[in-house]
Amino acid sequence: MVITKTLDTFDSTKKLAGHSFTSGWLLNSLRENDKLYSQLFGNRLVKDITAFDVSGGKGFLSIVLRCTVFFVDSVNDTDDVYTTILKIPGFDSFKNDFLTDQLRTIFTEFHKSECDFYNILAPILDGPTPTVFKTVEWILDESEGCIHMEDLTMRGRTMTYFETVNLAQIKCLIQHLAHMHKNILCSDTKIWKEKHLKSSTGFIEVLDMMNESVEVLLKKCDFEGKSLK
Repeated sequence: MVITKTLDTFDSTKKLAGHSFTSGWLLNSLRENDKLYSQLFGNRLVKDITAFDVSGGKGFLSIVLRCTVFFVDSVNDTDDVYTTILKIPGFDSFKNDFLTDQLRTIFTEFHKSECDFYNILAPILDGPTPTVFKTVEWILDESEGCIHMEDLTMRGRTMTYFETVNLAQIKCLIQHLAHMHKNILCSDTKIWKEKHLKSSTGFIEVLDMMNESVEVLLKKCDFEGKSLK
């Protein structure tokens, strides 16, 4: 009896939205780290993986790629798919004039702090945070970093600047904060105490850049030289 082994049909070397991370890298991360994917889709063959930038220019230090996995045996490519998020830090939203070597280093430390939060602190806090499957360190001028996490499209959204919250939402937020504070205060302080302070003053270092951005904004809005009071 001859046993034929069927393989995935997608191009595993295809780069996601032009970045260094490939379709093969993403699928390996899903199969190794995403329990939901392993349970529901782990045995299905993959025919393609696409990536679309959903940050829409709103990202401060990162682009957010919504990656969609298509399967060989899918009845249709609209509903029978799996989506996941890849957050890649970078300087795409900044002009080179603003980026000093100091700022570039600070921004890489921001990414490291975010990775440390998800890898070390989030499990202790036990709060409503996204499930993170894998983090990759950002080595400046050498290799890209990333945070591979669950897609929250169907169970969350980003509020706009002008939206307000109601009392029920505020109460829910306070309950979560109290729970997280209790957990961190009851945990072993050796895990976190004085270990995550390096980036605590990072935004102070970028204030000059932000001030320059305000000048540009006022000029574009025709407020230059006018009182905002």
